[in-house]
Amino acid sequence: MRSLVSLLLLGMTLVVLHQLTEGAPLAARATLSLGMLVVLAELSGRLALRWRLPRVSGFVAVGILLGPSWLKAVRPDEADALGFVGDAALALFALRAGLALRVGLGGGNAGATNISLGRYLTASLIVPFALTATVVYSVHRWFPLTVHQPPGDALLVALTLGAFTVVAAPALVWATLADAPGGPLGDAVLRLNVLRDFAAVLLFAVVLVLARPLASAGALHPTAFGGPLLGLGASALAGVLLAWFAGGYRRMLGAEPGVFLVGLGFGAAAAGWLGGAEVTLTALVAGLWLARADHDTAELLRGRFDTRGTALAAVAFTVVGARFDVKSLPELWPWLLLLGAVRAAGLYWGGQWAGRGAGAPVTDALARDGWLGLISQAGLGVFLAAAGRRAFPEWGVSFESFAAGLVALHAVVGPICLRQALARRPALTEGAPGGT
Repeated sequence: MRSLVSLLLLGMTLVVLHQLTEGAPLAARATLSLGMLVVLAELSGRLALRWRLPRVSGFVAVGILLGPSWLKAVRPDEADALGFVGDAALALFALRAGLALRVGLGGGNAGATNISLGRYLTASLIVPFALTATVVYSVHRWFPLTVHQPPGDALLVALTLGAFTVVAAPALVWATLADAPGGPLGDAVLRLNVLRDFAAVLLFAVVLVLARPLASAGALHPTAFGGPLLGLGASALAGVLLAWFAGGYRRMLGAEPGVFLVGLGFGAAAAGWLGGAEVTLTALVAGLWLARADHDTAELLRGRFDTRGTALAAVAFTVVGARFDVKSLPELWPWLLLLGAVRAAGLYWGGQWAGRGAGAPVTDALARDGWLGLISQAGLGVFLAAAGRRAFPEWGVSFESFAAGLVALHAVVGPICLRQALARRPALTEGAPGGT
């Protein structure tokens, strides 16, 4: 209790100092903001653990609460200044999620495991997409984004929001599992989150291509699908290059693993800020490539990050929360809750559908509880929300704001749902993917 009081007093002191330094240089104010965020995030994380909740939900919630959209304890220019550092820290968690997926493990049941996850993945993509698109179009006369749109544009909005249900959060899931290891269930959920993130970019682009005949004149940018695909390509290329460079550097110079982690984190952030790549996808690809092609380097990075890197969680996820643009939440929260509930129902029914039928390869445990591990959304959602803003000249700003609200909601609630799944059913049957 004494440590909690000390953190609270220190956090309040930093808040007061921050308010008194409004005219100071940006670098000084941003540094003070970061200290304030980290201290209060650590306080919220410890309280969350006492209440048997995941720390990372507390981190994100504190960032949202103190960010420019709500209490404005962190000013907009300070949140922007912290963006690069936050992205670099977040990239390390995405990198670790990729490193966790060791290709080739699973023994004699590896083929059955892949079939199981493939079947579950397919169902968890199709059902939420179809259900969300149907619900949004059925209420398009009252839905904020479609209330003044013709039927074709309303259908385009519905399909785009349906595609948005696929967005996942491997980095957020791994950070949750770091506090509450989930065994085979956690491994399966992490693998599904990785696959869903890549599928989200492709589905989003496909929807924009197929929806072009539906859009009225000027409602859809002619090359809207190019943005997500170019971002995916840039992310994949940057991730492979980062992994290749890290492995070659270690073999030639034998540097300390911490150097690789710092370089990979800042390299992924630079690829996002300068090259148009999505930061978490870049880091994911780097981790996956190292896990597959350079086992020695991958093992060194796993060990070092698990020893010291998890201390960066407060920085990574609190800055993520502070950068969410959720100014529209007070006005849109009933619709956000509705679509969040529809998405959750779609994930649940998708799992049930995947487990039906005689001899279905999906286990009962995965069919019943796996959906709780797919609620989380994070960095890729912000990337696709910005892509939507560019794709829809007439109503893209409203779409981006609504999508950001959905991501923020799922970033806070998702880890809690995953923690609940782990508490309800700590393990799947044997043969689930391993390697976390």
